[in-house]
Amino acid sequence: MVIKPRDMKKRYFLNSILTLLLICHTAFLPAETSISTLDRIASHRVINIGYRDAAPYSYQTSDGHVVGYVVDLCKDVTEVLKKRLHLKDLAVNYIIVPRNMRTTMLNHRIIDMDCSLNTDTVKRENLVLFSHHYISVNTRFGTHAGNSIHSYADLAGRTISVAKGSTDLIDLNSLNRVHHLNILLLTPPSMKSSFAALSSHKSFATAMNEISLRQLIENSENPEGYQISHLVSGAPQDLGIMLRHDDLELKKIVDATLVARFKRRDFKNFYEQWFNSSLPDKNINLHFPLTAEMYHYLTKKA
Repeated sequence: MVIKPRDMKKRYFLNSILTLLLICHTAFLPAETSISTLDRIASHRVINIGYRDAAPYSYQTSDGHVVGYVVDLCKDVTEVLKKRLHLKDLAVNYIIVPRNMRTTMLNHRIIDMDCSLNTDTVKRENLVLFSHHYISVNTRFGTHAGNSIHSYADLAGRTISVAKGSTDLIDLNSLNRVHHLNILLLTPPSMKSSFAALSSHKSFATAMNEISLRQLIENSENPEGYQISHLVSGAPQDLGIMLRHDDLELKKIVDATLVARFKRRDFKNFYEQWFNSSLPDKNINLHFPLTAEMYHYLTKKA
């Protein structure tokens, strides 16, 4: 059964309430915490996968299906788990996970994997595990057409919107301090609301990973009215599936599954389905083809 709330606020409010109830519930189940994730999956024949609205990585279509590049990678993992655990059936339970609840829901065993947009950072590695990386992206600036950003000096004294709690915000704060740019930072709760601040002219620019920025621009009423900077903020972001900190056995399976997918002959078609073709149920194309450099990045640790 798929619950379809009328709007995003209601959905996330309901999800937050359910999350709190689940966390309280798990506090009274100490026996479960001593069981490994693989043993629990084998016992219950269910795997709980976290996702959120972050196309093309993960999103829900209008007919209630959960899809996306990372969702498909996690489907590969579930197929491997079925064979490894000798299961006839393995139910997949998709759970909407607010960005600021990822580590909490993992560590309270509400979800087993977070299959969405997750940047691997040193700080987060103290709390969770990350899989073999599934893509590397840069943080770029989106502006209205004509408001070009060629250098950091073009940001001086400007108002920039960036999602609260994001890696983009950390990078932009560092950039602001190092270059003494006197940037006024608006920090709305999500990338979508950060882009909305740009659209409504509350900010001169918005900063976020280039894939999400492309998706929001292409999904806007006037895609031609925006542009993306060549200038980047901070180092490239490595993205991976997020796992519990003690799930080393599951991580090995996830890593091997991802590498196997990346090395398949049809991987280019698989990748371009999500990054260089019309997205299912969205009718937008991100025009982010698989390059030789990206392919080398995905397979270099294999």
